[in-house]
Amino acid sequence: MPNTEVFFKWSPEYSVNIQTIDNQHQELVNILNRLFIAISKHEGDKVIAGILDALLGYTQTHFALEERLLKQAKYKDFDAHKAEHEKLLAQLDQLCKKHLLEEKPIYFEMLSFLKNWLKEHIKGVDTKYSAALQLSGFSVASWEREATREFARMSDSKKWWEVWKAA
Repeated sequence: MPNTEVFFKWSPEYSVNIQTIDNQHQELVNILNRLFIAISKHEGDKVIAGILDALLGYTQTHFALEERLLKQAKYKDFDAHKAEHEKLLAQLDQLCKKHLLEEKPIYFEMLSFLKNWLKEHIKGVDTKYSAALQLSGFSVASWEREATREFARMSDSKKWWEVWKAA
């Protein structure tokens, strides 16, 4: 993707030092950038809806794996972290419904919201659990191997990537 078309540039400052999670966060950034391009180029509601569906599906899959990690590691702020995930999904659903039901073009509002939420969530909330897991001595290496396999199985069942890659 040319730099002129990057809405959200990934930076090492967003790393949580868990490669599997970083890879998934980078993919969320890629989907967000693809959504930006589709909106900017007026690619049409069908394409944009497909990317939004993919974003929602990918986000749900990512959250499920991240929550599994935190539960296995007995992360003390698990409930608050899960609540953050649930809040985002509810807000995203509300924005999509607002657009569909009220026929209001809110794409740029949605892009801005998602970019800010993702930045703040990674830098503020996810880096906390990353540091806590490292301090507790939880080994992420075995979890990463399991999570990579599980993510592939979850992704295969949802086929979200076919939609957004084709868009």
